[in-house]
Amino acid sequence: MGLFKRKKDAIERAKMDKTHEIVCLYCFKNFTHDRVMFRALEALDAEGYQAQYDDILDEYRARFHMETAGELAVALDPDEFNEANKGYHRSILSSLKDDYNNVTTRRICPFCHNDIPQSAGFAPSTVISVVGASQSGKSVYLTSLIHTLKTITPRNFPIFCTPINNEMGRKFKLEYEDPLIEQGLLLSPTQKEKQQEPFIFTFSFSDETKPEINIAFFDVAGEGMVDTAYMDIYAAHIRNSSGILFLVDPLQFKSIGKKIQIKNGLDFDLSSMDEPADVLSGLVEDYIYKQGGGVSEIPTAIVLTKTDLLEVLQADGDYITPNSSIFENFTHKKFFNLTEFYDINDDTEDFVSETDPNFCNALKRRFSDLGFFAVSALGTQPEGRRVASFTPMRVDEPFLWILHRLGYIDGHENT
Repeated sequence: MGLFKRKKDAIERAKMDKTHEIVCLYCFKNFTHDRVMFRALEALDAEGYQAQYDDILDEYRARFHMETAGELAVALDPDEFNEANKGYHRSILSSLKDDYNNVTTRRICPFCHNDIPQSAGFAPSTVISVVGASQSGKSVYLTSLIHTLKTITPRNFPIFCTPINNEMGRKFKLEYEDPLIEQGLLLSPTQKEKQQEPFIFTFSFSDETKPEINIAFFDVAGEGMVDTAYMDIYAAHIRNSSGILFLVDPLQFKSIGKKIQIKNGLDFDLSSMDEPADVLSGLVEDYIYKQGGGVSEIPTAIVLTKTDLLEVLQADGDYITPNSSIFENFTHKKFFNLTEFYDINDDTEDFVSETDPNFCNALKRRFSDLGFFAVSALGTQPEGRRVASFTPMRVDEPFLWILHRLGYIDGHENT
């Protein structure tokens, strides 16, 4: 079949049913549904179909110091097959029949050869990213967030959180969830030389008319990264995000950082911490506005972390009041409570504006859809490296707000 005929067929199918651009959840490259490749149904004892190492997939895995995927069934390029070998569902290329009449539905990314979800192409690719300075507590917050989304949030919303595959689920449990929650050990800061692959979790709804959502995050040290290819992936995942969680540690604010440190008896060098404005500048210049200018319409949650550290400020009455919503836990149930959101948004925005007005003003200039939140991933301060108790506060609230802004869950005021 000629190229012109294939393009004509693709145009006709697009007219019949709407398709969506696919964003790979591993390398974050963009492509249309008809550019996918397929993993053969099985390895065959036939020329070109024997089990073999996938150099493209192994190159991706090696970037993150992962072992080879081993010998796999061969990757198939649909362009090398006749149109009669291709199967479409709702006008989307979803299966391929090989030269031996075996049909595979396992689609893979044409750039990194990782699997893509079954929903890819049928619904918008929804990716929520998490950003912040290396010292803002991303590892601890994300562990607490994912744990909450898997175990607590489904009691209040018809939403279910699962790792995108078993390998990723095991790694997250062994390296993050078990040490922090089961063993009570504070996670060590991510080392600059460590290049952690993105962790990907899928969120599905009991309402099957709603598409799946994926949260993909890097546990990135931040400064000092020299691997350009690695940072290109990191940048692409932010640029392709439908929502952003921007973490800010109160110790990053120069106006109160030292005071919080002394009153809480913390012993480490604050001078190494990036100021929130510096992180914002890098985020804007390097990732969101590569071309310069403009205002982002991406729902962006400004998440003030480690709010348990702020309790020492209540007595002085500076920056924060004892009756602030920041110190009150709240659980959203069945819908996103807008009345509660207005309270926590106002209190947190007031605190950020009071401590760093330039940062707050810069946020408002750069993002048109902002929400301010305050969380404590642990609920209490650790004792050295030990976590005496695990009682998170408001950790899923920023995520639920983004789901609300994207139209996945309803929001109502108190009646």
